[in-house]
Amino acid sequence: MTLTDAHCHLQDPAFAGELNIILERAKAFGIRRFGVNGTCPADWPAVAKLAKMHPEVLPQFGVHPWKVENLPENWLEELKGYLLRFPQAGLGEIGLDRKLTDTAMSLQVDIFSQQVKLACEYNRACTFHIIKAWEEFWSVLNVHAPKQFLMHSFRGSAEQVSAFKAYGAYFSFGGALLRHPNSKKMASALRAVPKDRLLLETDAPYQHPQGLKVRQEPAGLLVIAEKVAEIRGEELPLLLREIEKNSQEFFQTGK
Repeated sequence: MTLTDAHCHLQDPAFAGELNIILERAKAFGIRRFGVNGTCPADWPAVAKLAKMHPEVLPQFGVHPWKVENLPENWLEELKGYLLRFPQAGLGEIGLDRKLTDTAMSLQVDIFSQQVKLACEYNRACTFHIIKAWEEFWSVLNVHAPKQFLMHSFRGSAEQVSAFKAYGAYFSFGGALLRHPNSKKMASALRAVPKDRLLLETDAPYQHPQGLKVRQEPAGLLVIAEKVAEIRGEELPLLLREIEKNSQEFFQTGK
């Protein structure tokens, strides 16, 4: 079976000199496609290079909420250029974060809204990083709603799942399920996701189940899948087939 890691950062320096080994290790477990997300203009060339060298890399380009300060003046035009070069690329990882960065929310919202507007203009999907900034997120989404989007490493509630799915949302879950196995909120949200909107991710090299000091790899996706199946009370083979179908729909790899 072919599986897709819906969200990772293979361009990260943590994988320098080892990428081929990392990819082969993942493929040995059936993980054969990788949604690789850029975070700022400085790493977009690395994402583009990976996509050119490895057809299994599904590139996404965007400005992460931690990276919105000190952007070059032409960042938006540069981003448009990458979207034109890669017609199936989405915008990611983009979003809003009130917990893990001190950057002014007004600046985050400005950069975020410009990127979401661009996604609408180019008819591209988005990958969203949203942490404790739900009100601001809704304020943007109500003005500019992309054709579909992925709530990466979703930390919201079951009630929010119901609200977002009406906008074409997909939801991915990763190592946090294993780091916080007793989280009733996370389990409830996971169970609330419709089977046709569920994806899996590693966020590699981040979000290893054992914590930040351990490097995550796409090969870790199956362990996450097993936990997802356990929480949802579903058979793993059937769940994986459905999730891969969802991945093909989101990334347009089945078209």
